[in-house]
Amino acid sequence: MKRPSVLLVKSRSLVSKITATTPPLGLLYIAAYLRDRLKADVRVIDAALEADAAKAVRDAVRSSRPDVVGVSAITAEAFLAHRVAEAVKAEAPGLPVVFGGPHASSDPEQVTADTNVDAAVIGEGEETFAELVRLISDSGPGWKAPAVLASVAGIAWRDESGFRTSAPRPPIGDLDALPFPAWDLIDYRHFWDRPGMATVGVRPYLTMFTSRGCPYRCVFCHQLFGKKFRARSPENVAEETSRLLKMGVSHIEVLDDIANFDGTRFDRILETMLEKDLHPVLSFPNAIRADLMQERSLDLLKKVGAGEVSVAIETASERLQKLMGKNLSIEKARRTIEMLADRRIFTRGFFILGLPTETEAEMRSTIRFARDSRLHLALFFTPNPFRNTGFYDMFAKAGKLPAQAHSIDYEYYGSPFNASEVPDKKYRFLYRRAYYCFYFNPKRMFYLLRDRPFPLSYVPARVYSMLTKVASFRRLKEG
Repeated sequence: MKRPSVLLVKSRSLVSKITATTPPLGLLYIAAYLRDRLKADVRVIDAALEADAAKAVRDAVRSSRPDVVGVSAITAEAFLAHRVAEAVKAEAPGLPVVFGGPHASSDPEQVTADTNVDAAVIGEGEETFAELVRLISDSGPGWKAPAVLASVAGIAWRDESGFRTSAPRPPIGDLDALPFPAWDLIDYRHFWDRPGMATVGVRPYLTMFTSRGCPYRCVFCHQLFGKKFRARSPENVAEETSRLLKMGVSHIEVLDDIANFDGTRFDRILETMLEKDLHPVLSFPNAIRADLMQERSLDLLKKVGAGEVSVAIETASERLQKLMGKNLSIEKARRTIEMLADRRIFTRGFFILGLPTETEAEMRSTIRFARDSRLHLALFFTPNPFRNTGFYDMFAKAGKLPAQAHSIDYEYYGSPFNASEVPDKKYRFLYRRAYYCFYFNPKRMFYLLRDRPFPLSYVPARVYSMLTKVASFRRLKEG
């Protein structure tokens, strides 16, 4: 097999309401795997680092003539992803374009309806994409034959028969066997000039997965990594941590779906870091499982270095907890928030307003839970009915699927989706009220500033916006 050349592109949203960004960790895992397994020549283009991503891709295709172009996107980034595919085909009509990432996994049928997209990778990408690249490199023009494509588990495509999928691919069992992300392929220091997913400001940080998969069955989840929890060993995590620190990183954002699912392993990771005198500032922007967190774990985290811990409460209604498949123990979650506050660990809470069948009383109870908690920050999200999730089916059953939604509407802040029993006008009022109720509290402002993991010169954009609105509200009330 000849040495393949691969161009990987990370799409971004052109009109995002979110100012924060994060390095393309998934794509860098793919790049490292291709280099390790296929000895491939790999180039990565991140649209976040380009003034004109489509032009940058066209130039790269013209200059390096890759064998395959892979494009990764979440749903809110889909518009640019398809523009990139169009640019590739305009420059090199026969060049294979393969989509991957959460959007391709969520809606492969829609993705492959674009004639500029030759195939989509569903789920975890390393093994599937590497096998597909090898097949393209070996088979030449005949790679698109249905019998050939069907031999690669975990992909979707279209042919004369219509939309097709191959057999599902089992999740990767040994995560320690994966090479570390190929950070050398991007200017990762660029991300040190802007905030990441955690609310801890501008600082030298990079991201990490210590596990993949989550056994819980929340109806809003993409399930990109599957339902089986798979973990890297504490020694493997510590080795990567050491490498990141040597690269000049001081903060690490852990992006696991559920980093503390195995409490013993979670503790052992922190113990191993302490034994090796590794002290990164660890943040968990994707949230830990609040009702599983142990006091000892928080003590260890504090000793290593705690930046920000997010807890995903979603709703204070036990009925909706069951309906959503999350089944979080509200009282245990409340206790975890108390333990975090006692240790002055900066804590952010996630809540969803507008859930299917949610009543006004349930919505108000969630707002009260947030208001009365010792959380430093709270973010209130609207539910996003991504395709191939339980949410989508619930929205459809309730007749609440949006008729004219665009991909950018599937961002997490202020999406225009309301599946609750509350009328839209009242819902929007309660959504705004949730922020006012939470932040209109001098005591909370004191603890927020006292325990902040960011300098006073940096105030998170979302918090700044709310503080400005609260100040305006007070002036209006006083006037």
